[in-house]
Amino acid sequence: MENFSKVSWSNEESLRIGAAIMDNIRDAVIITDLASKILAVNPAFTEITGYTEAEVLGENPRLLRSGRHDQAFYQDMWTSLRETGQWRGEIWNRRKDGEIYPELLTISTVRNEQGEPVYCLGVATDLSQLRRDEERFQQLVHYDPLTGLPNRLLLEARLQHTLERASREGNKAAVLVIDLDQFKVINDSHGHAAGDALLIAVIHRLRSRLRQADTLSRLAGDQFVLVLESLHEYQEAEIMAGSIQAAMEEPFILPDGGKAYVRASVGISVYPQDGATAQALLIGADAAVHRAKQLGGKQFCYYTSELNVLARASLEMEEALCLALQREEFVLYYQPKVDLRSGRVASAEALVRWQRPDFGLVPPLEFIPVAEKNGLIEAIGTWVIQEACRQMRAWREAGLGEIKVAVNVSARQFRGGGLEEVIAKALTCYGIEPSHLMLELTESMLMAEPEEAVLRMTALKRLGVRLSLDDFGTGYSSLAYLSRFPIDQLKIDRSFVNDITTDPGAATIATSVIALAHRMRLSVVAEGVETEGQLGYLRQHHCDELQGYLFSKPLPAGEFAELLREGRNLPVPEASLQARTLLIVDDERPILTALQRMLADEGYRIFTAASAGEGLEILARNVVQVILSDQRMPEMSGSEFLSRAKVLYPDTVRMILSGYAELDTVIQAVNEGAIYKFFSKPFDMEQLRSQIRDAFLYYEGVITPQRRENG
Repeated sequence: MENFSKVSWSNEESLRIGAAIMDNIRDAVIITDLASKILAVNPAFTEITGYTEAEVLGENPRLLRSGRHDQAFYQDMWTSLRETGQWRGEIWNRRKDGEIYPELLTISTVRNEQGEPVYCLGVATDLSQLRRDEERFQQLVHYDPLTGLPNRLLLEARLQHTLERASREGNKAAVLVIDLDQFKVINDSHGHAAGDALLIAVIHRLRSRLRQADTLSRLAGDQFVLVLESLHEYQEAEIMAGSIQAAMEEPFILPDGGKAYVRASVGISVYPQDGATAQALLIGADAAVHRAKQLGGKQFCYYTSELNVLARASLEMEEALCLALQREEFVLYYQPKVDLRSGRVASAEALVRWQRPDFGLVPPLEFIPVAEKNGLIEAIGTWVIQEACRQMRAWREAGLGEIKVAVNVSARQFRGGGLEEVIAKALTCYGIEPSHLMLELTESMLMAEPEEAVLRMTALKRLGVRLSLDDFGTGYSSLAYLSRFPIDQLKIDRSFVNDITTDPGAATIATSVIALAHRMRLSVVAEGVETEGQLGYLRQHHCDELQGYLFSKPLPAGEFAELLREGRNLPVPEASLQARTLLIVDDERPILTALQRMLADEGYRIFTAASAGEGLEILARNVVQVILSDQRMPEMSGSEFLSRAKVLYPDTVRMILSGYAELDTVIQAVNEGAIYKFFSKPFDMEQLRSQIRDAFLYYEGVITPQRRENG
């Protein structure tokens, strides 16, 4: 080796050896001058790029650029060459036929004997085959070779990612193990090739039922796993199981032309009920699918027994619902809507009930979701419209007059396209004036496809029926669309009515809805009215109608007719706006008695309350001009009570009795406008009497307020 290293070559021999290396090296070699003009390339360059030597000599190497790198990439390359004499890295280039390929490129500066740069030498290794080999390896590691579906390794990784996401977002996830019934018989009788073809056909059908985010994988043989993510309710998993089983109903055509019938058993485990890890959920779903096969196949089972009980009950209800219309088991109840100005029944809302044998009267919340799931909701909706029209005619023929009725329309029926025909047929059949039928539509239903909703509503209005927007305020309707919806009525959702006398937020929404509706020339109905306080508050703010248990629960048709015959009305209070009304709130009864006695000869209408909650109830039921409250009370302080009263009843004049210990809190309430005046304890009776008189004069606009100071 020592002698070999000292061998000296002639220039001719060196050139001959260099040429041999250039011709036989498998890497592409390219030589350029300092102006980047190509001077020479080797045969490997031609083989890799597709360009002949004649095509590239004198050209710039940029003809190979792929377009995948920006200008900064090439600037860094040439900076490295100038400063270090070399650059090495991976780069994407383009062959003559347009194919983009990766290569490992080394560029070096060649210098003469004086050390001056004269050439640039590039040596490139084509990485295409290496990348293809890597991809093929990854495919073999992570995917089933027959079906191309993720294998168990990739499945567990994706499932773990799904669980982490569900934990962050507070959603549910589900694992479904799908086992094909009778597959082994088909595989053994028709051969493995037919079995493989059948598996591919099964996968094709399964994929047609899946969402883009779902992961379908093959474990082994005829067993598959489906991962469902971002579920809101666990029932979505059983809906998917039913869809999978429905996809298997039609026979499969085998390669030999024969038919094969395949059914699917499905086991379901749900996150987080059945486990928090991928392994736990897979084990649970596998146990559930074995239970499904033991039950005879073509079934689905949950891993959790409680969910199985619910699922079985749901299936039984679904089967019973399919027969309920044929057996005339549905019945309509009618809840009166009362006009708040006259107190008389203005109309009714028809509410469907199911008189299920051996179960009694089933409320809609229990069976409507099932009817929506199995597609029966449209048939039920059609029956409701027909029955409501029939009942209106029956009441008319019984001498009860023209009763107007509202019916609820489901989203599926609204979008189905045949609603106008159903309504027109019912109106004609029973001779009902179209304006006597009102359709109640939910906010979320309309905003799902608002432009389409406008067209459908316009078509319904052409029939002459009236439209109501139900549950208003709970959805996400745009005011721009609200102005375009051809509606006649807004309904205030019961969630706002419940707290209308105590929660300023709920009260503000309710009063805003009333004001908005009236500006748009729409009537307003408040639903779920159950107390006198709610009634009083709605009446004070000019709500048009109410419905709720305060007046009547939903009634069968016969009882509703009896209510009309009796002439039952909602009492209308005598006008009391002219009376000077004072509310005194104090948790000490002796003080309430003393103040009543002191003011007895002033001619006021006086209400007293022993707590802030009682005071809010009185305010809701009566028109009050002046409020006098103690500061220190249990549950709610006087300043907090008057702050709520300011929002709920902004026209009232509010005063407070306070000790010096609470002075800072009271002053803050004064500065926020919640309190007109405050009086420190002990207070002067005559001075208080005088200030109450001034408060009424201030309310009536006779005097302007003096400085808000300690009384």
